[in-house]
Amino acid sequence: MARGKLKSPYRKGYLKELEVMRILRNSGKFDVVFRSAASHSPFDIVAISKSKVLLLQVKTGSFNLKREIEKLREIKTPRSVEKQLWILNKNWKIIRC
Repeated sequence: MARGKLKSPYRKGYLKELEVMRILRNSGKFDVVFRSAASHSPFDIVAISKSKVLLLQVKTGSFNLKREIEKLREIKTPRSVEKQLWILNKNWKIIRC
């Protein structure tokens, strides 16, 4: 990308999703980590270990936090599945849903 060019919202989100995937892989806690590319699903990233599945929504920029949390909480999952919302302002904030 040329210097001085702004990133599109899609590209910005994509790069942050890659960053989250790197964080999860480097944690050593998950055997499989992948992103749900352009699926328009409620989750951007799935991470799987021997004992749990982690479903993540990654957000940057402005959005309705209350609505996003409610949407994720409405999705019924087994006990071994954890849902999280990762928000990037200056640092990552993780909200369990």
